[in-house]
Amino acid sequence: MNDRTPPGSRYPTYARPERPERYEGTAKPAPRRTLQALPVALGLVAGVLLVIVGATLLSRGSTPPTASTTAKTPAFAPTARQLCDDLTSQRYDDLYGLLEPAQQQIGPRDQFVAVQRQLDAQLGAVQTCAYSVSQQDARHVTLTLKITRGSAPTAKAQAQLTYEQQGWRISDYDTSLVAAPSQLWSGAIN
Repeated sequence: MNDRTPPGSRYPTYARPERPERYEGTAKPAPRRTLQALPVALGLVAGVLLVIVGATLLSRGSTPPTASTTAKTPAFAPTARQLCDDLTSQRYDDLYGLLEPAQQQIGPRDQFVAVQRQLDAQLGAVQTCAYSVSQQDARHVTLTLKITRGSAPTAKAQAQLTYEQQGWRISDYDTSLVAAPSQLWSGAIN
């Protein structure tokens, strides 16, 4: 190698690396990797979208919303608890308010409260009240009440709640535990 600068040149001469021979002819097209990967990428995106849509449908339920599923009936348990609370705390005005309008038509609030107070005097006030569900559908619930009055043993009675526009109301219940047998206002609650 010649490390000297040839006369008349300002730059030193270096040995040039060998170049590979050029292919003379038609140029080969570059591989189209992006076009080959496109179906795979689209399939992946479609799969992810299907999973998202499926998860959304499952989280909302498998049936499309209808009038019956969009306007769900509220739970009856608060009304059932209030019924028992009103009996055990002798809040008979509030208990009368739980009666459906057809039951309230049988007699006025004052008479209903008087009947309950007379029953408390004869049999003892309600000490305990618990309920369990006997039957249930979308608009009706039949409860079995377990009531203890005074020193008497626990007795069972039936009460039916019906869902109306105002909410759950007492539509019917066993008068043997809530109305004195000698009372003139029979059927005040049944």
